[in-house]
Amino acid sequence: MKHWFGLLAVLLVAVMMAGCGEKMTEDQLRANASDFESREQWKEAADMYARLVKAYPKSKRADETLYRLGVLYANNLKDYQKSVDAYKQLISKYPKSNFVIQSSFMIGYRYANDIKDFDNAKKYYQEFLKKWPAHELASSVKWELDHLGKDISELELQLGNPAPDAAEQK
Repeated sequence: MKHWFGLLAVLLVAVMMAGCGEKMTEDQLRANASDFESREQWKEAADMYARLVKAYPKSKRADETLYRLGVLYANNLKDYQKSVDAYKQLISKYPKSNFVIQSSFMIGYRYANDIKDFDNAKKYYQEFLKKWPAHELASSVKWELDHLGKDISELELQLGNPAPDAAEQK
């Protein structure tokens, strides 16, 4: 009886290993991640994107996948540190990516507005301004730096010029 039990255990382990060894293609992983997102199964989608990046780091879309992962972690899972980590990984592994500038901004933004780590927010925002002082996001970065750590409800926001009073127009 012990012999059969041992043989059955070995067979079970072999079957499990064979099933785990099946490698999904990049397109299959991407389709699964997209499917999970469409069903709002955020954790599963994030896991699938992370698996995709790990399995296919040289993919033409690996940078896009990391960017998507950063967005998903922040917007849907509210895991801001993992979001920052995804953006940092993108910048480190794919420094020529079209997603580097936006990711750099988002690192500062997540530190400032979600993680409340103002020292790191300041560091990453200042790095952004050194690298891309004329980028369209530079004015947002400057605004963020000027208001770092302040509660937005306490700020006097200038949202354009007030409309002239009707009496003044006559």
